[in-house]
Amino acid sequence: MNPLRLGFNVLRYLGPRIVWLRAGVYLRQALGSTRNTFPSRSWKAIELSDICKPGTPCSPAGYSNFKRTQKSTFLFPLGKAPVIPAGICRATSDRYPSLRERINLLRNDRCVYFFHKPSPVSIDWYRNPIDGAKSDPGLHFSDIPDYLPQQGDMRMLWEPSRAAWALDCARAHARGGFEDLGQLYWHWVDSWMNACPPFDGFQWKCGQESSVRLMAILTGFWALADDATTTASRYQQIARFVWATGFRIYHHINYAISQKNNHAISEACGLLLAGYLFPELREADQWRARGRNVLYREVARQNYEDGSYVQHSLNYQRVMLQATLLAMRLAELAGEPFRQEMYERVNRSSEFLFQMMDPETGRTPLYGANDGAHILPLNECDFLDFRPVVQASHFLTQRRKKLAAGPWDEDLAWLFGADAVDKECPEQTAQTSKAFRSGGYYTLRQSTSWCLLRCHTYRDRPGQCDQLHLDLWWRGHNVLRDSGSYRYYVPERPDLEHYFKSVRAHNTVEVDGQDPLELASRFLWFPWPRGHCRHHRSVARGVHYLEAEHYDYDRSPWRVLHRRSVLSLEGELWVIVDDLLQTGNHPLRTFWHLCDWPLELDEASHMVRLDGPEGPFSLCVSGNPVTAAEFKVIRGRDEVNQVQGFASPHYGERVPIPTVEIVWNATGPQRIVTALGPGPTVSAQLSSEDQETQHWTISNGGQHYDLTLNGPKRSAERVFKDHSALQNEERAT
Repeated sequence: MNPLRLGFNVLRYLGPRIVWLRAGVYLRQALGSTRNTFPSRSWKAIELSDICKPGTPCSPAGYSNFKRTQKSTFLFPLGKAPVIPAGICRATSDRYPSLRERINLLRNDRCVYFFHKPSPVSIDWYRNPIDGAKSDPGLHFSDIPDYLPQQGDMRMLWEPSRAAWALDCARAHARGGFEDLGQLYWHWVDSWMNACPPFDGFQWKCGQESSVRLMAILTGFWALADDATTTASRYQQIARFVWATGFRIYHHINYAISQKNNHAISEACGLLLAGYLFPELREADQWRARGRNVLYREVARQNYEDGSYVQHSLNYQRVMLQATLLAMRLAELAGEPFRQEMYERVNRSSEFLFQMMDPETGRTPLYGANDGAHILPLNECDFLDFRPVVQASHFLTQRRKKLAAGPWDEDLAWLFGADAVDKECPEQTAQTSKAFRSGGYYTLRQSTSWCLLRCHTYRDRPGQCDQLHLDLWWRGHNVLRDSGSYRYYVPERPDLEHYFKSVRAHNTVEVDGQDPLELASRFLWFPWPRGHCRHHRSVARGVHYLEAEHYDYDRSPWRVLHRRSVLSLEGELWVIVDDLLQTGNHPLRTFWHLCDWPLELDEASHMVRLDGPEGPFSLCVSGNPVTAAEFKVIRGRDEVNQVQGFASPHYGERVPIPTVEIVWNATGPQRIVTALGPGPTVSAQLSSEDQETQHWTISNGGQHYDLTLNGPKRSAERVFKDHSALQNEERAT
């Protein structure tokens, strides 16, 4: 993209305020003022007398006595970790590695990357052991580029410094049955601080990373404050750490605000945490005021009216909720609760994630960018389980449970006390077909299956090229899935990095072998996508209907309108109709990314049968006026610029999955019909057609449905014209 066009798009889509904020950050960095604001120093050079308000005892003994008698505004009293109910401690864990295994890893100087992968070697705060990339520890943070081949992916370097190990030490202490946790906690704190003096090295480069680290380390300190290893000098040490972190966040938060994402909310939470827990610091009052102001403004701006989130990412929405939840709880405990409208926004956001959850597993689609972030892992639930944040956020706003009791209730004990765990849960609200129009998320739900369709006209920066992506879940399994994010930076394989953002990694249709948007930078697509949901309805006898279209290909050089319709029938049978409305000849590719189960491919019938633990599940594809030129299943194809058939359930992890790829060589409008359902066979056949309508027969074992569809025309009021159930009076959802 040429510079003039890029500049125009940046101003048009991001707005002059954000451009001004970002330009100011870059200008200060170029002029050296950032380095002057954050001069390199040793930890010992930070004297309590310099960072504390007058009258604060500054000797180690005096300061530690002062902190022990200071009124606490944290989640629990200093040195008194909450009691975790025995039922939670005994509950079966699906988190890997287990808490005991993680503690044993810490004793061997090893941590866990992205809540899934144990480090193969001892910790080095400047080296990523997964691929060996390393950053120079001697550089000031403002002099370190974001992307260097020898440095590798920044998230891989940052992950250990998010200090989930501190939370593990605190949680193990609260549960009991572990020895020498104080010594283990301080060993890791010492290791980090010795390697990362203020403000040198990569670990100081990001204010959000600093905030997340502060949340974890202070929780560990508060839980272990009465341990024999937490000596008077340790209180002085933690005060230095808190001051340097608060100073780093406060004086660089404009950069986070300019990003228009959860960074600003996490950093606001960090300022509130430092200000409330260490009010004796000279800047504590400023930090609290700035944190409250930023948090209030950003929560209001970043959460849409329907509860969906500005970053178009379910995991990033969890990060936002966790930071907001902690900040609002701190404000409550300090007697300074936020306005009721903040609670209402959090409640809507929590309800949105609840509706995106699979009811059997608590998992959500891998939708949107996902950097493996989980900033308050206060339970033994799997990283992919969203029930903890839904339960805790609902409790914050309603003071009652949303979900039945389970291991996800441990968050309630930490955030609200053990009494919260004992609260009764009213009858659980049912998950139903929903239209979240502000954010562009649409669900259809049957008794044991449900789908999510994405269609949106973006008002905020898109992260991936995925219009009309469809997720399908059946009996707790993600049958049609999103591929995830993998990594943000893969210097040796830019094609692999691009793949996970592209159309080819999503369940949709590609035109001319191209993405419809141009990637102007690593995280910025232009022009922003446009789409519209035409129909979202439920009718009698469990039939649901959804129809949407996007316009990203409906411009030069393609002029192709993609319209997708989804019909949910009795018997968990799903019919998906893709109309590609074009006048010329554009090669088309349909992608369906499948659950990684054993499969049988019937190429002649264009059918795939998956053999899962709940029985077989089948998919069949048919087309009109042309049939598929190619119908194949690709699993883990790792060729340069031909990547296909991978998923990334955890950040930095790439696993092969079967992906159906279908090629169509159509001139003029093309209709593609996909039928899916449980059972060994499913079929979709065109039985007859005239100038205005088509008649299709969908079969699944002994079930047969005759569908009448309007022809593939732009002017069609809707695609599905007639079906016995559709003749009933419709009810908009």
